[in-house]
Amino acid sequence: MKRLVPALLAGGLLVLFGTLLGQIGLLSISGPSLPRFTDVEVDVSLPEEARIVAIEPISLDCRARVHALVPVVGTREHEAFGAVYRTDRVTLDAIGDVDTCVDGNSARIEHHRDGTTEVIIPGESIVFVRPRVDTVATGDSLTVSRGLIGKLTDAFPWVDDNLGLTPLAYAYAQNVIGSSQCMQTAYTVTERMLVDAYRQQFIEQGVDPAALTVHIDGEPLFAEPAVLDMAGVDLRVGDGEVRCVASDDLGGVSRSSDL
Repeated sequence: MKRLVPALLAGGLLVLFGTLLGQIGLLSISGPSLPRFTDVEVDVSLPEEARIVAIEPISLDCRARVHALVPVVGTREHEAFGAVYRTDRVTLDAIGDVDTCVDGNSARIEHHRDGTTEVIIPGESIVFVRPRVDTVATGDSLTVSRGLIGKLTDAFPWVDDNLGLTPLAYAYAQNVIGSSQCMQTAYTVTERMLVDAYRQQFIEQGVDPAALTVHIDGEPLFAEPAVLDMAGVDLRVGDGEVRCVASDDLGGVSRSSDL
């Protein structure tokens, strides 16, 4: 017992001394390597930045804005064993517009010897640009339903509950607004507006109204928008008709026509 006490004191002093040396970096003891049961990997990356991908020069003189209301109904059917077991449905009244513009400086001005001035606007220079849907104004009318069966089947892990109907409905409405049918209907109003706008411009420049003639030579080229991939969804205009309503802020004329 008498020998054990000095041995314990000596051992304690050695441990204390070794710890002190380790703290100040003079002693390093490498022990056996232990197996690693988990790996932690840290991957820090920045999200992809927004980029300007192209810049193109344009020269458009926009004279009228056509407003449209497009009631859209979209449905997607789900089948199993050859039978439809659920139908997803989206409805919205898309509110949007498209601008009527004249491309560049295409209007021809002819001054005649009798003192009259004639302004000629080539029909092919009239373009309909930037068809768009006002998502905020349209949002109040948006409804999406999956029915009772749809709600029940969404609980199953193998059923995709991502309808994807809403963005398709918005895109479809934008295509309708920019379609040749809608633009041909609207042109019956915007044609008069274009003439009145150009006439007023030259009157403000000092041309005598009595000696001024403005007319459009030919008709615009009513191009169709890009074809939309429906992705198996049935999209159509609702029970009502598409109404293209021309704004009355140019020319003081407001009429509407149905497709």
